[in-house]
Amino acid sequence: MAATSKTSLVGKVKFALIGLLVGLLCGVIGVVLVQNYAPSSNDKDLTASVVFDRIVSKNELVGASQNYNIVEKVTDTNTFFDLFEIPFTQNSFWYRYNGTIKAGVDLSTATYQQAASTITIELDQPYILSNTPDMEVSGVLEENNNILNPIHVEDVDAFQRLCVELSEANALEGGLMEETRENVEQDIRDMFNAALGGSYSVEFVWRQSDEG
Repeated sequence: MAATSKTSLVGKVKFALIGLLVGLLCGVIGVVLVQNYAPSSNDKDLTASVVFDRIVSKNELVGASQNYNIVEKVTDTNTFFDLFEIPFTQNSFWYRYNGTIKAGVDLSTATYQQAASTITIELDQPYILSNTPDMEVSGVLEENNNILNPIHVEDVDAFQRLCVELSEANALEGGLMEETRENVEQDIRDMFNAALGGSYSVEFVWRQSDEG
């Protein structure tokens, strides 16, 4: 029994020593990490510029996306030298065109200036990054062919191109670019705040587009 008690005591002492050493090691590591992580006041400008470099390294930033659904009836009738329509030659088809437009900014042209705690980011105007159709949903809904004037593949292709132009025009008219600018500004502010703890005020200047 005495031997057993002695062994148990030695085990407890070893366990206590190991715990003490682990605690000291954790404390040393914690102090080192805090000292290395906390930037000094002289490093704040450099830290802000590093955050900007990381942001612009993304090249493009999506600011907004918009789904669209266009359903139209397309008709075509043969003509006699465009002078009058030839009777009984009309064809038609109903077509549904669904897709998603994404708009954003080119970060590779962004510039950065800093005055005290104010950061000014200058950006080009947003533009349409992509217009992707959903071909699982898009397609001909109804077709009225005509042996005298059959529907051709190029007729459908021409209508698809028209849908792309119409979807982009509707998106621009619906304020897609304004929404993109607002979201891009907020996203960039959030990135600076997340990295620097909100110690900077971030402002934006949008360059004039070629169209004025």
